[in-house]
Amino acid sequence: MASTLERYGYRGEDVREVARVVSSHGDYYHLVCNEAEGELIARKKKSCFLNDETKPVTGDFVRFAHNPSGESFITYVLPRFSVFERRDPSARRKSQTLAVNFDALFIMTGLDGDFSLPRLKRYLQLASGIGKAEAVVVLTKCDIADPPAEAATLGCRTIAISSVTGKGLDEVREFVMPGRTVAMVGSSGVGKSTLLNALAGEEWAATRETQSWSGRGRHTTTSRELVMLPDGSMVVDTPGIREIGIVGERDVQLAKGTSTHRFRMK
Repeated sequence: MASTLERYGYRGEDVREVARVVSSHGDYYHLVCNEAEGELIARKKKSCFLNDETKPVTGDFVRFAHNPSGESFITYVLPRFSVFERRDPSARRKSQTLAVNFDALFIMTGLDGDFSLPRLKRYLQLASGIGKAEAVVVLTKCDIADPPAEAATLGCRTIAISSVTGKGLDEVREFVMPGRTVAMVGSSGVGKSTLLNALAGEEWAATRETQSWSGRGRHTTTSRELVMLPDGSMVVDTPGIREIGIVGERDVQLAKGTSTHRFRMK
């Protein structure tokens, strides 16, 4: 029988006091590991993160000092095999890590007026250095409109889906396998949580019918969380992305036709 760490995608040999971060809330991190049943809560050990050490985020594998009768502390972030990051909107010269240790990155956009070819190319530019993972464009809500012809020019796997009719979900499931992690990124309202529900076969996130006047869902993800689905696969559902900046760029411009989401383009 696979250990907890194996089920959560760990592929290393040394499993002692290794955990995976499934969510974070302020200074506290929720971890899964072999040393405890269920989730345990830990904080960063301040003395281990004083300088430029990589800070833990959801999806990371970390070393930690386990204290079964008290507070546990994260001491080190293990090397990541994949990472997706952008320029931090609040600190232009720094990067913001959006997802780590995923096997596939779903770049999601809706066909209900949300589609923007320049924006998708921007995402793919950011994804060119993600590491050992595949970037896949997922065009949602194909029950409302067909994919535009220019979607075929993106140069990567592109899947048109409808969580309403089920179209395209079999193609999506090719990437959703036990012990593997999929990260979903995209603007608010594109259907990330709805796809998560469809893959899970039950309600994992509170979603409601999209508002026709705004094109946005009423309930959206506000923090990153690693979710284990019933089949043993994992999904990192991220908050809606408004700005897609690349670290080191001199300036950014607004993408045409995306004023409601303020996607920034070069």
